[in-house]
Amino acid sequence: MRIDIGLAVVIAAVLVFYLRLIIIQRQRAKRLKPAIPTNGGKSKSTRGAKRASAIQPTRPKDYSVLSSSSLNRFIGAAGFVFILLGALLYAGVIPAISLQPYWWIPTALGIVAFSWLFQL
Repeated sequence: MRIDIGLAVVIAAVLVFYLRLIIIQRQRAKRLKPAIPTNGGKSKSTRGAKRASAIQPTRPKDYSVLSSSSLNRFIGAAGFVFILLGALLYAGVIPAISLQPYWWIPTALGIVAFSWLFQL
């Protein structure tokens, strides 16, 4: 398989997308991690009770990584449409011969715009 500039740009856009998801997941894990106070020389049963009481139940909203902003959802939906447009151009389904070599532009822009849908 020959890797041209278009394929390299799309691969870089996918890597940016996944890097963004990894960063969001790590920040979410840090934020949801319960604060465990340090107990100097106290017994294990006291520390266990305090640790259990330090864990607060989270709301179901805290588990979603999708943005609640309508602008971000619109940008994500537009990104999905651009990804589809790029895939259709690459497959030759859309008979635009002059645009077919540039299939990677809407695909890469769509991937980056789709990543806008995911927020902390």
